[in-house]
Amino acid sequence: MNANQQLNLKDILLKALRSKLNFSDYIALMLYENWGTICGAEIGKKTKPKAFNKDILTVSVDNPVLLFELGFNKEDLISKVNDYLFSLEKKKIFAEKRITVRDIRFINN
Repeated sequence: MNANQQLNLKDILLKALRSKLNFSDYIALMLYENWGTICGAEIGKKTKPKAFNKDILTVSVDNPVLLFELGFNKEDLISKVNDYLFSLEKKKIFAEKRITVRDIRFINN
């Protein structure tokens, strides 16, 4: 199986899950699956999105020092996440409503 076939299978599975999960859980799953691309490989290794509820993204962080540091870069990360969500909207992955992250809550893992 080549990389294109694997990607297609992944897309098929994510679309199948779309009908099984509630909308906010599906958004959290899409963010989780693409987190390294969204925030960068370095931060992506040390953090993971955990939940998306009422425009607030909860992200677990490996250590308290990084948690403190990310607090200063929160607006940049919100912008990157919203850019990713907008790209999904343009691809018609979901069209129910405009999805944006208003805030990020960092928690220590």
